Amino acid sequence: GWKNSPPVFSTATETIADLANQRLASAMEPRPHPLDEEAEKIVPESPLETSVSQRQSLPSILRRSSKHLRPGRPLRVRWDPTLPHSSPRHLPVPTLRDPSLPKQSRPLSYVDVFVDDFIGLAQQSGNSRRVRRILMHAIDDVFRPLEATDSIHRREPISLKKLRKGDCSWSTVKLVLGWIIDTANMTIHLPPHRVERLAEILASIPVTQRRCSVQKWYKVLGELRSMSLALPGSRNIFSHMQSALSLKTGNRVALDKGVHAALDDFRFILKDIANRPTRIAELVPLLASALGHHDASGTGAGGVWFPATHLSPRAGYSNKPVLWRLKWPKEIMEKLVTSTNRSGTISNSDLELAGALLHLEAICQSFDVRERTILSKTDNLNTLFWQRKGSTTSGKVPAHLLRLFGIHQRYHRYVPRFDYLSGPSNPVADALSRDFSMSWPQLTKSLAPHLPRKGKDGFQIWDPTPQVVTSVFSALHKKRSPPESLTVEPTAPTPPILIVNGIPTLNPSISWASNPLSKPSRTKYQPYKSMQNEFVLKDLQAAAIPSSLNRLKITYGELNRRSMTWGPRTHA
Repeated sequence: GWKNSPPVFSTATETIADLANQRLASAMEPRPHPLDEEAEKIVPESPLETSVSQRQSLPSILRRSSKHLRPGRPLRVRWDPTLPHSSPRHLPVPTLRDPSLPKQSRPLSYVDVFVDDFIGLAQQSGNSRRVRRILMHAIDDVFRPLEATDSIHRREPISLKKLRKGDCSWSTVKLVLGWIIDTANMTIHLPPHRVERLAEILASIPVTQRRCSVQKWYKVLGELRSMSLALPGSRNIFSHMQSALSLKTGNRVALDKGVHAALDDFRFILKDIANRPTRIAELVPLLASALGHHDASGTGAGGVWFPATHLSPRAGYSNKPVLWRLKWPKEIMEKLVTSTNRSGTISNSDLELAGALLHLEAICQSFDVRERTILSKTDNLNTLFWQRKGSTTSGKVPAHLLRLFGIHQRYHRYVPRFDYLSGPSNPVADALSRDFSMSWPQLTKSLAPHLPRKGKDGFQIWDPTPQVVTSVFSALHKKRSPPESLTVEPTAPTPPILIVNGIPTLNPSISWASNPLSKPSRTKYQPYKSMQNEFVLKDLQAAAIPSSLNRLKITYGELNRRSMTWGPRTHA
């Protein structure tokens, strides 16, 4: 439907979902429903079992000029996920679940809705029929079921066509709103025909193509954006592609070197799709497993990470704060824009963004953050919103750096959150990014009052990875590095052994977040005023890190299901 449809359009279906969830939360047992019996007899086909030979190739949305085609042979592309493809390296899936995942004694029972498509979740076979019956009766309570006296033109509110196709039958693998969700393996990925569409789009734009119509380019961006929702790292690739649209001439878009490089990155992800479906845990933010502060100056960059108690350190590290710093080379400092060097090509915000990427590399190399939520704070607003948005509308330095962010996240599988920290409340990272005249012992001695634990055992030092540092320097020079330059494999993790009530445990439970951690498309942020007392040592203790998302200064926001009023108001 129309994206700006009024809330009244979905009021009826959302009311059904609310009624169903209220009844599911109670102990009521629903009476039988005639359509439930029919749905129970149907065995749905798995969307993963669709044969490639049964699918038809899709027509090209970007056709090459006639000189590239034989007469009567339109461009067609076939993508067979069963064929062996050379896949980029990626870290394996973690074996331990995030301890912040909520635990409940009752089997899962939940209903949600998107416009007029209901989505049901249930655990245990007996409970699944209860969920379906409650949903069907809730639909009948809002939309009157079909009766014998009704007109022949009135249809059953529940679509019989979709029910007989298996949409109302339970399965651990289901096609939901254009995505295949596998609840057994906890993955979400594109269905075969959409993977084939992605391959077709990429093959339709050869390296030699230099221009495209605006209308077709809008369609390319729209389809790629829709596919990027559950492809970690892909949202960071759109900068050059959006820049091409903003620089269009008339009805034509120029496809320059940066655009083709972005398309190559999508081809890199396409090779990874067959062997690396997206884990649901890579998309849903939970409680923070680590809290980090970083900063950058014209001299260098630095930061500190405060890990939570349950986060597993990697070999050579332990569960205590990690400090790091890096001094910029001379060629970087000479290109910095200053009052005396107005012709420079690197701004201070660019250096802040480069430091933010190194900051993420620090936590990935020292702790196992696969499928864990990490919260990184900066005192630079440009850097903050670049990271949150994931792309820009220019081909400048931030576009090259954000691309590296996407590749880095896809390889290490973490869930990043970003927030603002005022300069006066960032003393540790501020000193690490500036005081290069001091040795590590001198610097850590001066920072001791700002660390949760005192003494030499209260911190550990991480040295930036040379391979990643080289890629960051190349991005600052607006040069593209191969994706493999970000795939530096960390050492093996060591599971933490914690003492909880005198009993050793590997997987402690912690309290669940009190506020939703979603990121709606449009949220009005609350006003924020800088304070001098934001750096609170008790909030940096390992046990307090998981609740740090409750203290966001610029929140990701909460989006209500519907507004109370809609439409113009008539004043009496």
